Amino acid sequence: MQKRREERCVNQHKKIILIGPGYTEDMKNAGGVTVLFEQMLEDLRESDVDFLAINSNKSAHGGSAKTFFVVMKTFLTNIRHYDHVSIHGTANHYIMIAPFVIFFAKLFGKSVSLRKFAGNFDDIYEKGGVVKKALIRYVLRNADLSFFETKYLVAYFKKFNPNTFWFPNVRRRPQDTAPKSDFRHRFVYISHLKDEKGTPELLEACKRLDDRFDVTIYGPVHEAKYTPEYIAQYNTRYEGALTPHEVVEKLKEADVLVLPSHREGYPGIVIEAYAAGRPVLVTDLPAIAEIVEEGKTGVLVEPKNVDALVEGFYKFTEENYPQMSQNAYAAFAQFDSMPQTEKFLERIEGLR
Repeated sequence: MQKRREERCVNQHKKIILIGPGYTEDMKNAGGVTVLFEQMLEDLRESDVDFLAINSNKSAHGGSAKTFFVVMKTFLTNIRHYDHVSIHGTANHYIMIAPFVIFFAKLFGKSVSLRKFAGNFDDIYEKGGVVKKALIRYVLRNADLSFFETKYLVAYFKKFNPNTFWFPNVRRRPQDTAPKSDFRHRFVYISHLKDEKGTPELLEACKRLDDRFDVTIYGPVHEAKYTPEYIAQYNTRYEGALTPHEVVEKLKEADVLVLPSHREGYPGIVIEAYAAGRPVLVTDLPAIAEIVEEGKTGVLVEPKNVDALVEGFYKFTEENYPQMSQNAYAAFAQFDSMPQTEKFLERIEGLR
């Protein structure tokens, strides 16, 4: 796939510039925020919206400084021709790009919306220095609309801007997915391989499982120690990174998704598991607890606790699994991409 710095599509709604982390040539290393931004662009194409997408993924441009230059140059060249600017990104986008984009958007009389991906932004704000806090407050207070992925972040940041709303992690339900009735003890981990994703706890837990369990690990390796040989010592196996399409197929082959992260927003892979009708074994974090119902759509365990994780594996049984799969499949409805994008567009259309 060629690098995409900007993209045009044509419509009847307000004309929108979207700035966010798009795909690069390496599809297998696409993170959740990239998948989310690309899903938004796909929804806008189908809704016949006139938009310009500017790729703020630093991997597409060769570093942070060049990315900033490309984004600002493209933005300033085109701002006169659009009605609204929408910034989609992580904390770094809010601190490095958003203040400048908002300043010039207001200078040209354009409305602005912000969409923050992932969780823990409250923690970043609380622990930030004077300058970082000031930049975040400036961005939030001067945006016309703010969207956060989790309900607890909406509640926290509404004090800076009353026009703050929930925009969860979303996906499209793939074709040929359905709830599953048979439980074969097949678990799958699909995420980055690094300590904060709970990889050490997962490996140690796998050593303690009996022979009925089959656990397969997929994802980009971010810490060199996680070689296939190292992982094989723990009664499991590593099968490499996946493209977005391959993720769906591997979820359909499995019974349960396992994700023992130390911190998360709404993990996209959990939403994808729901779309495929697969319950989840995940850590009991504030954001995850908003979307996983204990004993119904999955099992919640204490973070960084190997004993609790092992116990969680054994909570899935042939008796309770069919209903949990049905529940997970039904839970996906609130994370269906197009209805959420339509709400997003309605709020933008409501701005003067």
